[in-house]
Order: sequence, then C-alpha cells, then structure tokens
Amino acid sequence: MRPASPRSEPDALRRAVVIVDAASADAALAAGADALVFEAALPSELVADLRARRPDLTLYAALDGPDDSGLDALMAQRPDGVLLRDARSGRDVAALGGRLAVCEAQVGLPDGATAILAMIGHPLGVLDARSFAGASPRLTGLGLGLDGMALAVVLRETGALAQSRSLVRLAAAAAGVAAFDMVTEGEDCSPERLAAVQQNGFEWVVVRAPASVAVRPRDGAG
Repeated sequence: MRPASPRSEPDALRRAVVIVDAASADAALAAGADALVFEAALPSELVADLRARRPDLTLYAALDGPDDSGLDALMAQRPDGVLLRDARSGRDVAALGGRLAVCEAQVGLPDGATAILAMIGHPLGVLDARSFAGASPRLTGLGLGLDGMALAVVLRETGALAQSRSLVRLAAAAAGVAAFDMVTEGEDCSPERLAAVQQNGFEWVVVRAPASVAVRPRDGAG
C-alpha cells in the first residue's frame, strides 16, 4: 500500500473499498476511500476518470489465487496493485510476482510496478504466516480475511480469530509491510467496529460489499 499522504488525522484508519461499477466507485469516493479494489475489468473510461479525479487514488485488482485466469484482463487496466484474496503462504505471493512480471512486460509497465496485497483467507495462511516475510519485494500489505463466525463454529471457541489477527500483525511487521483487516459494508462496518480494527493494530481496512469477496475453493483444498 502506498505511504499515507498528509491528513488532518495522521493516525486515522485508511480504507480500501471494493467496487463493481461507476456508482459504487462514486459512493466509495464520497465516503472518503483512500483506495479502490475492483474484482472485474472496468471500462477504460471509468479508470481514466477515476485517475483524473483523484490522482492520489490507489487502484487494486482483486484475484482469488496466484493462478487466477482473470489476471491478464485485470492487468490491462494497469492497476497500482493486486489484492490476492486467498494467500496461503509466501509461495503464493512469489508465484503471483512471477506472473505479474510477465503481464507488466506485455502491457508496457516497468518490472515491479504492480504491488501485492496478500490477504489470508484460510487457516493454512495463518499457520504459515512467517513465510510471507521476504516472499517478494512487491509485497506491501498483509491482511486477514478469515470468517470469524465460521472459524468459531469449526473450532468451538472464540479466541482463534484474535490469535490469528495477532499472528498476521506479527508477520506483517516481520515483512516490513502494512497490516490490514477486512470488514463487510453494512454488517460490521460500524464506527465501533472500525475503531476496534485500529485498536487491534491494523493500519488499513478493506471494506467489501456483502458476499462480494467470498473466496472460492481452490483445487486441492480440503
């Protein structure tokens, strides 16, 4: 994630908001989004308009995994970075970095121009969190996207999510990158929830629309 620009509240939690079209982009910007995340290729006119209106705006393309077939189409938009929604180890980040190098060459971008935000959406990623340190110079953020309620049901206890957050924050610190959490708009995006995210030590939050960023099972997933 880009370094924070000067703000009246230097310690304010920064927001990246998932968008799907021009209307959702306008709403996100009106709400003060610092970055936008798109899940499908946007019209080139919309991307150009967003960049013209907000030169400081960071645009991310969202992928389910390092082998997501949609990468080529998304890279045609020349995003500033990619949000890897199902990062299970540093190997996923390294593999995506290799694909990005090829895509950058194809669209005329310099090598390393596209950053990676890795979101841990599976317990395997938490267990292997330390592998993200040194995985790729492209890595600029590490976050948590686990379903807390589902995790509590499976493990029959409620402390696992807090422990996962601590491990992700520790891994982000070890990697020298920003730590981010994920919330769902309208469900757990209240001021109190956002304040708790910041109190938990996260610098950024990714705000998703309900059910918009559900991670699809990858091949071989149990």
